[in-house]
Order: sequence, then structure tokens, then C-alpha cells
Amino acid sequence: MHDPAIGVPRLPRRVLRRRLHGRLPCPPLHILTTKAALLDSADAGCPYVVLVEIAPWGDRGMLHHSILVLCDIIHQSLDSDMGENTMGSVMLKKTEIKSNYSGQDSYELVIIGSGISGLTTGLLWQKNMPNSKVLILEKEPYPGGYVTAFEREGYVFETTQLFPDVTEIMDYIGLKLNLKQYTGDFMRRLVVHGDGVKEYHMPAGAENLKTYLMKQFPDDAGKIEGLMDYSVGLFSQVRKLKAISKLKDKLMTPLLAPRVIANLNKTYSDLLDKFKITNPALRELMDTFTSFAGVPPGRASSILTTGAMLSSISRCSRPYGYFDEFPASMAELFQERGGEMRLNAKVEDIVVGAGLATGVRIQGDNSIIKAERIVSTLDPNLTMHRLVGDENLPPEYVEKLNNTIMSSSSFNVFLGLDDDINLAAMDLDYPYNVISTGIGTTDMLFDAFLKGENGFSETCFHMGVICPSLTTKGKPTVTIRAVPFGPGNWIKWREQDPERYKVEKKEWGDFFIGLVEKYLIPGLSSHIKLTDIATPATYARYSGSPTGSIYDMASLVTQFGPKRLPLQTPISNLVQPKFSHGIYGSMMGSVQVVDLMLDRKFNGGNSLFNPRS
Repeated sequence: MHDPAIGVPRLPRRVLRRRLHGRLPCPPLHILTTKAALLDSADAGCPYVVLVEIAPWGDRGMLHHSILVLCDIIHQSLDSDMGENTMGSVMLKKTEIKSNYSGQDSYELVIIGSGISGLTTGLLWQKNMPNSKVLILEKEPYPGGYVTAFEREGYVFETTQLFPDVTEIMDYIGLKLNLKQYTGDFMRRLVVHGDGVKEYHMPAGAENLKTYLMKQFPDDAGKIEGLMDYSVGLFSQVRKLKAISKLKDKLMTPLLAPRVIANLNKTYSDLLDKFKITNPALRELMDTFTSFAGVPPGRASSILTTGAMLSSISRCSRPYGYFDEFPASMAELFQERGGEMRLNAKVEDIVVGAGLATGVRIQGDNSIIKAERIVSTLDPNLTMHRLVGDENLPPEYVEKLNNTIMSSSSFNVFLGLDDDINLAAMDLDYPYNVISTGIGTTDMLFDAFLKGENGFSETCFHMGVICPSLTTKGKPTVTIRAVPFGPGNWIKWREQDPERYKVEKKEWGDFFIGLVEKYLIPGLSSHIKLTDIATPATYARYSGSPTGSIYDMASLVTQFGPKRLPLQTPISNLVQPKFSHGIYGSMMGSVQVVDLMLDRKFNGGNSLFNPRS
């Protein structure tokens, strides 16, 4: 073992105490083991040994829970990607949210997960069922799920790029946020062909985007006008659909939404073909909207892609503060209205009997929290296979679940930069700066993902680059996000070979930094003061998704509409919000499950948000 007296850094005790504060139902542990000793154990292939002094507690269940939390914190400290603060002075709003669990043993509604889906579900339920007892369970110490922010040495990084147009839902639930609306360009788009780069500046708003594209591609102006007008009409017809339909609704759908019916089994490539868009440069630009979710245009649903495009470019915005303000403000509102949250509460199983979910059991706590209804916002593989159990499900549902393709994961590089770099002068203040190789890129990357591999190379890549500090005015930061990135061996390396995991993280991180430096931010590497990396293993640990999926079910045409996993599970009082990916999709999924639980009395069975007065 290394001797800490000769300069080997300890696992910072002040950091662990800060992380433990509020997470353990007991006084802080006294951490004696050095970080070097833990890393030595990993290098030797031995189990980690953490030496602690423990106060004499009487409750063995509480002690068990505390040890489980400590183990999780040690893992996060050794691989701190996308986790909690390690040092610095920036106070994020999420840290203000504390558990207010009363300890009751029965609730009308229990929601598993405090991401945007879970919080929206809780607030919508409260709006329609005031004074009911609602509990949200969250395994992390803060709410937010994939919409969050975290600090490293005074640098604040975010995991989200923009707000789509969800203002109607925010107004309905009474959520107020100070938002910066993007009224100019929505995206700076760079397409790499060999040594050449084509650059586009795509404006916000459907009409603005149509006009811009027609100017960029005058020979295809008529085709572009037809495509964009058709897309707007298609999305407007989605509003006429019933997600929770009765026989009359089904009979009326072909009359009310003929474009939706025509596109149910059509890919986005099919839609482009319909308008005879054959210009490769134009197609690769339009393909951008399928690559958001890491799905190629020949597999992506035309309806989902159209919806993603229009909801993103219409009134797109972001908070002037950090993105954690969004879920933290929702959680604050939920608690103010009488809702309860229990943080650091990992659901171990959903208790099922006679086709009903009777409650949930929390890891480290043998008692059962009873529930009349349960909403799970987790990866459906985690919810149904692990928490419910195949033995409680009909074989045909298990087969459908096994055949469901979850979305890919992501590789994120978070960079803290020195004050000498002038990001404001580099034309980077967009919700998205997207760099990729040309047409066919997403096809190759997605095919590799399906094989359990990664297809990224110098000649095949797709990345988003975001500079949130240009809005937040914090220390300069850049985030590089590569999608689709498969889980591959990342989860195994993280658990079984931490040294290999660390080496691979650095090599891939350097690869993506090099591409951004070459095509977008010259001299980037010379300004880097801090690097933090999130891999598919990070997302798997953080969300519980077995594959680190970041967009739930992949937005494939074969998994759209009636072919998706339904909101209603085979367990009659257990539902899952399943609409689409992103903030917009998450909130719409919540609208649908609350409407389902209230027998259409809230949203009239509508597919999109259109509440009854």
C-alpha cells in the first residue's frame, strides 16, 4: 500500500462527508481508506476494502442502507463522470431539494423516478386530483434524471441542450422559468466531406427553415416547400389522434388524420422520397433530424422525426441559469403542493399479487410502501424484467419486450477551459453545433451499435457540440456529445477492469476532442483545464438502464404507434409513460399516462396535450 504521508492523495473526506450529508439516515461515517489504496485494489484485481469507523446505531436496517449508499458513493468517487460535485463553490438549485418522505406506508400514487416524466406525472396528477397522497421515489440524491447539471472544480456542465415547445404544459402546471428563447438560428451544421466542410445555419421556426432551405437549394425549392408544408400538416393531424382510443375514435381516425394513417409504416427516407428529394446535400441536411436520436432515416419513423423537428425548432429555448433548475423547480412545486419525495431510495422490486401491483420495496428497507397505482418511468427492461419479474407477465408480453430495441447510449466529453479562450467570438451560441461526415453516417453508426460495436472513426462520426457557458456566464465550458454510441464492453470494463476503462475513456475522449479542434474550435486542446467523461457505463449506472439507453425505446418505424410497448402494462395498476424521447416526448408521455389513469377525464384521450377545461 502507498503511504499517504508521502503525498499520495486521499479520497477527500470533506467530499465524502458532503456527499453523505442528507443521504444517510445517521451521522457521517469516518472514512479512513485512501483513494490510492482503493486504486491499488483495483489494479491487483482485488475487491475494494474501505475502512470506516461507524457509530453504534440500533437499527440494523438503517445500517444496511447506509453501507449500500456508501458503496455507491465510493464507486462514483473512483469514476466521477456525470455524478455529484467534487469541489468548487457553485450551488446548483438541485441541491436545495431534500427528501420530505413522511414514512407513511400507503399512497394513492407512487411514481418511480424523478426525471422529467416522473415530475410531470406527479404535477399533472396533483392538478387533477388535489389532496391525494403522491410519492416520488428516486435512487439518486437529486431529482432530474437525464436533465441535470453537475460541477467539477467550479465548472458547471449540463446534460441537456434545449427546451422544445412545452410552454402550454408548463403554464398548465404553473411552472415559471426564466428562459432564453432562440429566435435566430437553431443550429450550426457542419458536414465533412474528405478535406472539405459544408456549413449551414438553420433558423428556428418552420417557415424560416423552409425559406432558408429554398434559398440554399434553389433547384429543389418546390420540393422543399411541398415537404415542409406537408410536414406541418402531418404534425397538426397528430393532434387529432387519440392515444387512448375507443371504437368511435378508431373509426374516425382515417377521416381526421389521413396523413398520419398514410405514414404509420413510413420511414423518414420514404417521406423524402415522396417529394423526390434526391439531392445528396439536401438529404444529409434533413437527415439531421433523425440523427438526434441516433437512428438512420431509413429506419426512423417519419411521424416521430417530423414531430421532433417541428417541436424543436418552434419556440426552442433554454434556461438562463443551469438546466438543473428545470427539474428542481418542478420538484419544489410538487412538494409545495403536498407531494412527497424520497431521494436515495432505489426500488428493489414491485410487489405483485393476483395481477395487481400492491406496492414497492426499497433496497435496504424490508418494509413495503403500498400503492393504489404505480407509474414507472424507468427503462422498461428494468421495470418489467427485474422489478416485476417475468413470472408475473404473460409470455407474449415478455417476447415483445425482448424484441424491443432500446435507443443507443452516448459518449460525452465535458471540458472546462481557461479564461484565455474566447468562445463568444467563435460563433458557437446555438442549441446545437452539429458536426458529422456525410450521408450514410448514421446508418453505419447504428448498424455498428446493433452489433454491439462502435462505428466511429476519422471518416465516420456524428457529434453535437454545446457551449452552455455562453448563456450561463459561468466558467467557459464545452460539451461534446457523440451519438449513437453502443454499450460494447464499457459496462464490463467499468465493473471488472477499471484500468482498461480509464484508458479507453481517455483515448476516445482525445479522439473526439481532436475532431472538434480540427473542424470547429481551433487550438481547443491548449485551453483545456479539466476533462470529465461519461460513457455508456455511466448512463447505465446513473439510470439503471441495462444498456445505458438515453432515449428509451429507439424511434424506429417498427416501434411506432400501436407497435410500441403500450402505456398499460399487463399489471392492471402499473403504467409506463411511453411516447417519444427528449423533454417534449417525456412530458407528452406523462400527459398520456395521467389521462389513462383518469379514464380520459383530463386530456380527453388525446395524443398530444389538449386538456379538458
